[in-house]
Amino acid sequence: MNCNEVLIQIEDLMLSICSGKYHWKEAEYELEDYREVATNIYDPELEYSPMLQGYFDLMSISRSLDLHGRTKRDSSLFRSRTDFIDFCDGLLDEHERFINRHKRQRKRNFKVLKDNFEELLDQHCKLLLVRVDVSYLSHVDKDIRHFDADLTTFRRLIHLRQDCFEHVLDYSWAIEQGRDKGYHCHFLFIYNGSIHRRDGYYAEEIGKTWMNITQNNGFYFSCHRKGHKDSYRRQGILGIGMIHRNNNDEVKNALNAISYLARAEKKDQYLREKIKGMRCFG
Repeated sequence: MNCNEVLIQIEDLMLSICSGKYHWKEAEYELEDYREVATNIYDPELEYSPMLQGYFDLMSISRSLDLHGRTKRDSSLFRSRTDFIDFCDGLLDEHERFINRHKRQRKRNFKVLKDNFEELLDQHCKLLLVRVDVSYLSHVDKDIRHFDADLTTFRRLIHLRQDCFEHVLDYSWAIEQGRDKGYHCHFLFIYNGSIHRRDGYYAEEIGKTWMNITQNNGFYFSCHRKGHKDSYRRQGILGIGMIHRNNNDEVKNALNAISYLARAEKKDQYLREKIKGMRCFG
């Protein structure tokens, strides 16, 4: 299992245990199964989601290790059923607050995206919207530090407006962590549509830049390939590529496409681990 899979499986187990799907005396055996891999990936300098931090604290992985690399803890995790229930209820409440904060932040993020897009639309009669998602190949095991470092390099090139980024009017990004894609980042780039028209070209060049940075360990998804755009067009939801200010349907679809970067209804797409002070949206 890679780092992403371990974190999600531990979180799933903790959620199941705290939701009462295991007898309290049997929960310890399930938790013990992950002790070795959890000890190997735990980083005290990172921030973890409540369920994961709860696991690390409960199993004493976040505390001192003995000379053999084993963690020190009491012989039993829970003194009684009441102790177990209190632990679970407290952790579930903390997890719910964490998820609600995440949703509120996404709503604030969408307002920023919407305001920026509408401001640019007031200044330009046409905008070219380019959406590219970047991640790693499925067999590549990269943690959040690797991903943050590669994204920092990528964003530096954007900031310098080099190569395919030279004429970018504005851009936005949102980092997520999913069950299948692992760590990934959604990017939106906006060009002046009166000057630039080749959205597919820019999407591919942006993707190739990511591949170069990751030394071909990366993966990118372009929403601009013909099959995808044709599908969006048939559904009447095409909101990428050329957007005309006086076309209400195009503007509406563009706002819907933009909202994907900050959609509060997305499930399980939050970071389970992050570097302290790390930004997940910009």
